[in-house]
Amino acid sequence: MQHVILCGGSGTRLWPLSNRQTPKQLLSLFNGHSLLQLTYLRNREACESVLAIAGAAQADLISQQLLSAGATLRCIAEPAGRNTAAAIALAAFASDPGTVLLITPSDHLIGTPDLYNETISAARALAEAGHIVTIGLRPAYPETGYGYIHHNGNEVLRFVEKPGPAAAAEMLQSGDYLWNSGIFCCKAEVILDELKLHAPDIYNAASKAAAALLRTGSISAAAMMAIPSTSIDYAVMEKSARVKVVPSAMQWSDVGSYEALSEALTEHYAYSNQQAVFIESDPKNSMVIGKDKLVALVGVDNMVVVDTPGALLIMQKGKGQNIKQLHNWVSENRPELL
Repeated sequence: MQHVILCGGSGTRLWPLSNRQTPKQLLSLFNGHSLLQLTYLRNREACESVLAIAGAAQADLISQQLLSAGATLRCIAEPAGRNTAAAIALAAFASDPGTVLLITPSDHLIGTPDLYNETISAARALAEAGHIVTIGLRPAYPETGYGYIHHNGNEVLRFVEKPGPAAAAEMLQSGDYLWNSGIFCCKAEVILDELKLHAPDIYNAASKAAAALLRTGSISAAAMMAIPSTSIDYAVMEKSARVKVVPSAMQWSDVGSYEALSEALTEHYAYSNQQAVFIESDPKNSMVIGKDKLVALVGVDNMVVVDTPGALLIMQKGKGQNIKQLHNWVSENRPELL
């Protein structure tokens, strides 16, 4: 089995800690490891090889991090991001047709390795039988930012895009829906067959780009931009009759907010606010990240403080959804900080 790591990311949701050059999966916050390195490490026993799909701007740093974690890898540098269908198509064209691909994002955190390994083993068995497998997670709360999978055992009944609060609550209550993790497992030839059937424009353009990659070692910006920008969910998963799901109760986070980052660090990595002092404030309820200066919190709780060379973020926990609004403001007014 080959591990395909999707390394896209623009550093939006954890700005200013992450940015375009160093998105969240490259931050070494987890006992000296990055989320990218942890992604490789938890899959190295199950996979014989690694193929990273990365934006050209981060390709060298991604390769360095994976090599320092012990990986022997290939890296496809995309001159422009064209969403997950394009990335997966390029990976499949660059692999032997019968190879099982384990396709994972680079920025997820898994807290239960035994459950994860069981889940991947079940997915591999279904993939070897010719299915395209997605990993579905037991929802813990009515999240509106994730896609859902309506299922019956391993059968996928339908995919549901990010629902509203009422629909999310109903799906959680029913017990028949799973969060869509964005982790897939399939043979290279199977995903290409389904792309050719359901998204021929993506298949054809990616085929040309992959041919140039295999011939010259790189992809031109023009060839990359010719591939339609579509998610693999929309291009294939929602249309294919070969899709299966493996439900899993593993602990999972996409670390998509400062609240999620704080929870992950405190629960799994014994994080402490060593560079901060707290006066009439509870250090367990706040997160302070920064190295250049002492940060003092006096009489305030549930805070996130991020001190970087370019920007200082002070945020009350529970307001993480507003980081996108902040990022938009910075993009318009101080783009050099992105």
